[in-house]
Amino acid sequence: MSEVYLRKIKFINQFAGWLRELPLGIPRDRPVVLKPNLVYPIGWNSGVVSDVRLVRMLIVYLKELGVRSITMAEGPGLGVDPAEAFAQSGFAALGREMGVPLIDLNQARRYSAKWYDGELQLPEIFRDAYYINLPKLKTHLNTLVTLGLKNQKGLLAHADKKRFHRNGLHRPVAELLSVIRPDLTILDGFLALEGDGPLAGGKKVRLGTIVVGTDPVAVDSIGCRLMGMTPLEVEHLKLAASMGLGSLEPEVIGDRLDECTRKFKRPEMEMLKILGLHNQRTPLACSMCGGAAREGLVSAVKNPGKWARNLLPVLWQMVFGRINFVYGEEASIPQASKKVIAVGNCTRHLKDDPGVIWVEGCPPSPEMLVEAFAQLYKR
Repeated sequence: MSEVYLRKIKFINQFAGWLRELPLGIPRDRPVVLKPNLVYPIGWNSGVVSDVRLVRMLIVYLKELGVRSITMAEGPGLGVDPAEAFAQSGFAALGREMGVPLIDLNQARRYSAKWYDGELQLPEIFRDAYYINLPKLKTHLNTLVTLGLKNQKGLLAHADKKRFHRNGLHRPVAELLSVIRPDLTILDGFLALEGDGPLAGGKKVRLGTIVVGTDPVAVDSIGCRLMGMTPLEVEHLKLAASMGLGSLEPEVIGDRLDECTRKFKRPEMEMLKILGLHNQRTPLACSMCGGAAREGLVSAVKNPGKWARNLLPVLWQMVFGRINFVYGEEASIPQASKKVIAVGNCTRHLKDDPGVIWVEGCPPSPEMLVEAFAQLYKR
């Protein structure tokens, strides 16, 4: 039976002492690669990206063990500037402070691995390394949750990230575990995210829990239960377990699971409504396009002097009318919709409809979405 370690902590610095108590058996003679979650340019205290404090304590512990080669590596989301994501999260500064390289996996050397859908191009740096996966505990608009298995998507080249969405995410995420598997997973639920995650649309939760284990499926199954969900609700976890890649019923060592659990608000997985702004996504949609739509609106509100002439009528429409955002492959126009913005290259099939403003990109920038708001007023 798989084992996972569970600890509820009141203060983040308690993680360091607990980590030293665990029988992890991390080798000293292999390079160690840490894979945080730095999908988006936002601060570590948001609950969206990895907690820089926790990773600093892990690096200190690895150096105490005598590990000579430590690297942090991440491939931020499509359309994100990696340098900005690394800087805003605090990880660029952490790398300089600790003398640990931080590698952009979007630019990494890769090797080919056979996969159920042909081949994947995986980062060479993980090939002979001891791989520690450092996911956040978050809800997700497309997959209900994003934990350890989903965090591995950051290993992929851009073309493969897009292919994962075209293939529906769940099976590709499960199958990825069959070709690259973490040696250790440390699931950070100290600051978590509920509601419309995995980006800034979610709400930060101070859950104060950490889960550690060598079976990534087992760790994710406990992550689900900490949020008041069952792992069988998450298709990629159910698939991974059926493929023999891990256990959904591990033994929990440490604190009692029922004393650490909180019922999280679930994401609106089909339709997100904010006043008269409706985000309609398909199962093949990418969270980065949804994030661009939200950030475009936030950007316009934060810079009213630049956009006021066109923004105010759009805000009026949001309060008293309706604006539809659609994104993802197979997106369609909602019935009786007069104002529709189709977001991203996946909605190219809608661009010639006279009632649609199509915004090109994968994903579009928030500024492009603001321009689309302005076009709504002119129609």
